[in-house]
Amino acid sequence: MALWSTRETRSELLLACLRIMMGAIFLAVWSDNLIKGFYSAGGWAHFVQHYADTTKVAPYAWVLNHVLIPRAAIVAPAQFAVELVVFGLFLVFGVFTPVAGLLAAGFQLNLLIATSGTTDWAGTYIIMLVLLIAIAVGQSGRTLGVDALLARRSPHPRIPVY
Repeated sequence: MALWSTRETRSELLLACLRIMMGAIFLAVWSDNLIKGFYSAGGWAHFVQHYADTTKVAPYAWVLNHVLIPRAAIVAPAQFAVELVVFGLFLVFGVFTPVAGLLAAGFQLNLLIATSGTTDWAGTYIIMLVLLIAIAVGQSGRTLGVDALLARRSPHPRIPVY
């Protein structure tokens, strides 16, 4: 098996597996949030209000309370789409992986800040953040992903979006 023949290809394959796993985690959480009604304006606002009330980062709480929660009718469907498509499907299928990975890492940083006043274990978000940065920088979509097809047509894009 050529993909497993060298240390480099094994590393690429394992990074691609991590990418697929992270995408699957996002899809599982997305599905759970959908069932709980967190992508409706009211459900999202109620859910996020808990973070606004408990975070230890005052400017973050201000942004939630004064910018995002009042616009829940716009933010909730946007988050619904981004979590499904960019964080879930793009990572599973290896589409624009550097962009999807960095955006998903930013989302994990957001959750790390949001949960700073809760009993959530911060390590979960830190581990996911680091994995997503590695997935993005390692261009893991070029192994077992759509990015491999894009790279065949143009291996060195001006902006590394795949």
